Amino acid sequence: MHSFDPEIAKKVGLNAAVIYQNIVWWAEKNAANGKHLHDGRHWTYNSVKAFDVLFPYLTTAQIRRALEKLEASGLILSGTFNKMGYDRTKWYCPSEQIHLSELANGFVRNDEPIPVIKPDIKPVGKHIDHFEDFWAAYPRKIGKGNARKAFEKAMKSVTIDEISSGLNSQLDILKSKEQKFIPHAATWLNGERWNDEPDHNKENNSRSHATLDAIAIAARASRSPSEDCF
Repeated sequence: MHSFDPEIAKKVGLNAAVIYQNIVWWAEKNAANGKHLHDGRHWTYNSVKAFDVLFPYLTTAQIRRALEKLEASGLILSGTFNKMGYDRTKWYCPSEQIHLSELANGFVRNDEPIPVIKPDIKPVGKHIDHFEDFWAAYPRKIGKGNARKAFEKAMKSVTIDEISSGLNSQLDILKSKEQKFIPHAATWLNGERWNDEPDHNKENNSRSHATLDAIAIAARASRSPSEDCF
């Protein structure tokens, strides 16, 4: 979404107005879909690297200044609602609720047409920064190249939230296994294993069997030789 409200541009400048409209659009889209509800508001998230890809005509410094202006002016709020502790991606939402219907048909509130910019960019790049975070968290470091390809493929159909949440719920069990029994990251991703339910029962059953085996061994050791004869 590359557009801006002239009234917002007057307050914070053109660059900030373009980014503001992007945040508004995604926050309202998430509200319409019932997604990313935190503290009574619907949010959208992006790292500065992702904004770099979305707005290639702005520098990183311009993007940072624009976001700072939007927060300082009270036009947006920021927060951190990431499920993985290592993820520092910031979340944003407009401080005032704006409905998508007000932005329909290419007009802003003052009925002036919204100019649209359509840069020639490939959106796949916005996932690269998330892969390094995933790789750092995954407990088996084998086949990074294949893992990266599998990650890019997965990100075409799911969000980083879904992958992070699934991995986070399974980390304790994965780390408790010997390395050779932990699937490669590419295998985990290609199998959509983030959807797996953590198999706590399997772990508990293994411990129970180990306990029973220990009891049986102890019992045999306490028998006299004649008791083992038939």
